[in-house]
Amino acid sequence: MMATTALTSSKTPGIIVSEIRMMSATFKGVHFLVEGDEDIRFWKNRVSRTNVSIVNCEGKPNLLGASALLQRVGLNSVSGVYDPDFERLFGVTHFPSFLTPTDENDLELTLMVSRALKAVLDEFTVEALVLDFEQRTGTSVLVHLEKLSRCFGELRILNSILGHRVDFDRLSPYRFVSIDTWQLDLAALHAEYAALAGIQVSDLGALIAQHCPDAADWQLSQGHDTLRILAHGLRRRIGGKQTNEQDLLKLVRLAYSLDLLQASGMYKALRTFEPALSAPIFDH
Repeated sequence: MMATTALTSSKTPGIIVSEIRMMSATFKGVHFLVEGDEDIRFWKNRVSRTNVSIVNCEGKPNLLGASALLQRVGLNSVSGVYDPDFERLFGVTHFPSFLTPTDENDLELTLMVSRALKAVLDEFTVEALVLDFEQRTGTSVLVHLEKLSRCFGELRILNSILGHRVDFDRLSPYRFVSIDTWQLDLAALHAEYAALAGIQVSDLGALIAQHCPDAADWQLSQGHDTLRILAHGLRRRIGGKQTNEQDLLKLVRLAYSLDLLQASGMYKALRTFEPALSAPIFDH
């Protein structure tokens, strides 16, 4: 569940496998599969530049499909990382032995829930505004961020399970989170989702309760929603930083240090794959 092919993708699993076959004629290192451009930006300075060629699969379905083909045809020295999205909540797993999921639902969220986020918040929040917000709301910035993010995640899960085909670009947190109060207009969000899904808004609460599992912190969150919500808060209510999702992602990516990577589950899994590969994935 939760996987969608990018409408602009020019690749198919077969094309990706053909590309790897051709590269294998001259490159004897590791073909490292990722979902898209943002993943390349993260991994290119963290994997070995000598031993690793990063393959942009242009979407999770292509990555998983290519991995299955590669396993069937027996092409070796392939590894990669994919976003599990909300699959862990529903017991969905993928079996190519050379792939690992990100620690959280996606790479962006993996960075956001790490210590890297604290470094960004220390730099761009205003202490007096944070104290005022937390005193008035009785909750911390991070707890509030997770609470708002999961409201969007619940709708993403519902959209996938029930096939509502809602375009979440039309449900951007920028539309429903107040820049002045950094609070979510949940009624407006639910009304808009119901209209786009063609259902009664009065039925939405029961559908969420029926289909969305109880989950711990961040398990119902998605990285891009979380980034947009935080960017909105930083603009006024807890800071004075005029930023957007992409700028904030760059900052968190830069703050994600080597020690954080080495402590991650995805790093440890990739390390266990290395003995079966033609070269190490990491230089360190």
